Amino acid sequence: MPESNRALLLSAVLALSVSAFASGASAANIVEAAKADGHFTKLLAANEAAGTSGLLQGPGPFTVFAPNDDAFAKAPQTKLNKLMQPEMKTMLKVTLANHVVTGFVDQAALEKALDQSDAVVVMAANTMPLVFKREGGGITVNGAHVIRGPMKVDNGLVYVIDAVLIPAMPLQPHY
Repeated sequence: MPESNRALLLSAVLALSVSAFASGASAANIVEAAKADGHFTKLLAANEAAGTSGLLQGPGPFTVFAPNDDAFAKAPQTKLNKLMQPEMKTMLKVTLANHVVTGFVDQAALEKALDQSDAVVVMAANTMPLVFKREGGGITVNGAHVIRGPMKVDNGLVYVIDAVLIPAMPLQPHY
């Protein structure tokens, strides 16, 4: 990637200007916002099983691409059930980290970057690429449609997506 494109990507996508959710309200943190919303019980259960809930209550800033319960219902249940097994805790953490970016992914900056490029890539907390594109009249991240967001919370931003971002890898930890 040319240096000028890399600079555009960093300045545009990881901009520290924050767009508030339509209501303008701010919840205390990502976990509390998810609990209050009521449509993220599966995501909250997965974070609890992985032991990562405390991280998302920390100072951040984080941007979370949160699959709602409908997204979990559409996901391959065999894979999800396997990930929820105690011996798969490491892989569950990797999968959940695929939904988190350290820093802000500002919607206006993302849209501006997409006006200048077919795709924008940001690294998730697990160092896997999140590829943003304009598709079907909206923005997608790794093929999942952003269906709501961003909602501003004290420790970051939350976008709601319609799919679980399961990394393309074997579901066996490699030690």
